[in-house]
Amino acid sequence: MDIYKNLNERQKEAITTNDQYLRIIAGAGSGKTRVLTTRIAYLIEEIGVPDNRIIGFTFTNKAAEEMSARLKKLLDKENIVARLSTFHAFGARFLREDIGVLNRSRGFIIYDEEDVKTLIRNIAVDRGHEKRGDISKAAIEFIGRQKEKGLDAFEYKPRPFGYTDEKELTEIWREYENRLIAMGCLDFADLINKTIQILEKYPDVRAKWQNRYDHILVDEFQDTNDIQYKLLKLLMRKESSLYVVGDPDQTIYTWRGANEGIIMNMDRDFPGTKTVILDQNYRSTQQILNAANKLIKHNKNRVEKDLFTSNVDGDPVVVHFSERDVDEVKWIFDQIVLMRLNVPGFSYRKVAILMRANYLTLPFEKFFIHKGVPYQIYGGIRFFQRREIKDVLAFLRILVNEKDDVSFERIINIPRRGIGDIALENLKIAALENEYSLMETIRYVQDLKLTTKSKESLSYLLHIVDETRTKLKSKQQNIGVIIRDYITSIGYFDYIDQVEKDEERQETMRANVHVLIEDIVDFEKRYTNATFEDYLENASLHSAQDDVAEGDYITLMTVHMAKGLEYDYVFVSGMIEGVFPNQRAVFEAGHAGEEEERRLCYVAFTRAKKKLFVTANTSYNFAISAGGKVSRFVEEAGLSAPRYKTYNAKYGTPTRPPVTPPKDVPRFNEPDPYDYMSDFPFAVNDIIEHSAFGSGIVTAIFPSQTIIEVKFDNGVVKKLVATHKSITKK
Repeated sequence: MDIYKNLNERQKEAITTNDQYLRIIAGAGSGKTRVLTTRIAYLIEEIGVPDNRIIGFTFTNKAAEEMSARLKKLLDKENIVARLSTFHAFGARFLREDIGVLNRSRGFIIYDEEDVKTLIRNIAVDRGHEKRGDISKAAIEFIGRQKEKGLDAFEYKPRPFGYTDEKELTEIWREYENRLIAMGCLDFADLINKTIQILEKYPDVRAKWQNRYDHILVDEFQDTNDIQYKLLKLLMRKESSLYVVGDPDQTIYTWRGANEGIIMNMDRDFPGTKTVILDQNYRSTQQILNAANKLIKHNKNRVEKDLFTSNVDGDPVVVHFSERDVDEVKWIFDQIVLMRLNVPGFSYRKVAILMRANYLTLPFEKFFIHKGVPYQIYGGIRFFQRREIKDVLAFLRILVNEKDDVSFERIINIPRRGIGDIALENLKIAALENEYSLMETIRYVQDLKLTTKSKESLSYLLHIVDETRTKLKSKQQNIGVIIRDYITSIGYFDYIDQVEKDEERQETMRANVHVLIEDIVDFEKRYTNATFEDYLENASLHSAQDDVAEGDYITLMTVHMAKGLEYDYVFVSGMIEGVFPNQRAVFEAGHAGEEEERRLCYVAFTRAKKKLFVTANTSYNFAISAGGKVSRFVEEAGLSAPRYKTYNAKYGTPTRPPVTPPKDVPRFNEPDPYDYMSDFPFAVNDIIEHSAFGSGIVTAIFPSQTIIEVKFDNGVVKKLVATHKSITKK
């Protein structure tokens, strides 16, 4: 098989160059995944490198799976041993093998963000703080930031001018680490931090892992942070080859630790690094690339390149501005309807509406629901974060780890077992006195201060757990049948009917649980040597972009979420100053923040394959407390925008006639324009009562954003979400 088929000369050079250190600067849509995959195939087929001597790092599980599938197809082999995974997945695999040197169990459970918050809040309460008070919030942020830096709680010394209450936050952090150890659990940061700790402190373990791999490859290298880079260097010996692919123009995650200096200055750490620039784009039209190229040229800290394509020149980028957000949404809808009627082969799945922040989806949701248009929002609650899925996963976790108090506390009253706050507190005290987990306390301590009914209910739960464990070990039944019987015997499906009165919501929750069970069955079929514990690990490592799937619906997502994806027709909405670029990002990071916002806009533009639309509205925006002003990025991209005064929906009237949609745009069954006011719960001068702020009067409303402005009796003026349960109309 010709692995070089249809490759351009730069791509061939990037694949076949045999320098020890290679940096591939791969512009958007330049085929970087293909180059990286073909590079691995080249090492195996042409150079004769055993595939088990190759390891590759990606930034999502989805990317790793896609590359594995491509590699198998390219080599026409199914049994490829080359390791492709995320950094966190590698860390989990490393620790399953070698965490024993730290006297930790290999059977650890991985806590996700919600589990971490629950544990920190519990510790804060035990230390006399409010569960969701200032100390709890500060502790969650403090611990997360320190662990992202790879710092150790027991070596950390509180600074006199650091965080407020830093000494107390450090004590909470240390207790947090102690409880993770006692429960046999790790958090996400531990997967890399503990791996680094072992590699640094145990030379024999480091040598073992260094000698396993001759070639290390990294995708999306521009998003690597200092800790991940440290891990890479610890895995390398003198003879190791490092091959990285990335684009400094697409560095958009510095706010979560990505260090663009790593890819920019790679040759400092690895002298003799060869750089190959891929600038031929296979995704977009030249018109789209012209706008993207002009925009990104305004950044100074970058590797110079101009994307070009042999694709058609394409349609000019369309720029449209409206007076109100509902007009912006309506105009976008009209364009989609026109394409649906006039473009052969058009489907909703080819359309994406991208925005800077999640809150900007609300006007689209309301309008699309009103019109009966199918849409899907990504970046909200992910599948593995849904309440019913978290519940079931907690039940599954206690099957493999009785020390997991966070999971057990989550389900101790699911279904209701009469365990109130006092009973739970007594149970925790007994656990502390006996040095047991909560589950072990119920199993082994006789004189618990619980009602007879609660004891019987918990005893039944332990019986079902033990019975299910036996079934899983015997492997005499299909795993799907075992798990479904387990969840049914516990009474979870009945519990759904008890706590949810809405029948549609009941059906959705039950369906989600069944989807989870089928996913477990499918996982076992795809990975025949995998264990049940492997599935739980896989669920913990699931990322937001892993949920993105094709369907006949319009996709709404943030630009960060869209990284690595592509759509025929892309609308970049909300292009106003303060929103895009984000005013907080620019204020906090100055010029560097502005450059990152520009890179983010560049990423948004280059998601489009056939046609790009740039839109905004000039109405009052509560997030920036101002009327809309056209984003600087529009002019920087060489795009023309109408010149007119800003419309302030709160204080002014339109300074030009409203935008009239094309007369030839067909309408769905609903001929009347959607009026947000018709179902908005408040009007100006309404008197309201707020549970925390007291009585006040509504002074302004923003129906499309579900926001009201209220002047309270004490003179304080606040903007509030109109539908919040704390607000009632008098």
